[in-house]
Amino acid sequence: MRTNWVLIVFFAVIISAFVLLRSKPSDIQDIDELSAMLTDGQPAVLEFYSNV
Repeated sequence: MRTNWVLIVFFAVIISAFVLLRSKPSDIQDIDELSAMLTDGQPAVLEFYSNV
């Protein structure tokens, strides 16, 4: 019985981490908006993702 609870808690933690830590799509619509955002004087973090 204890093994089942450990397994359930483990999967609950994994699922919670996925939901809370995943990256969300950007609101940037085009390259001009991105360029304006990168040159406005504020620090920016870029995250690149490729599904290839």
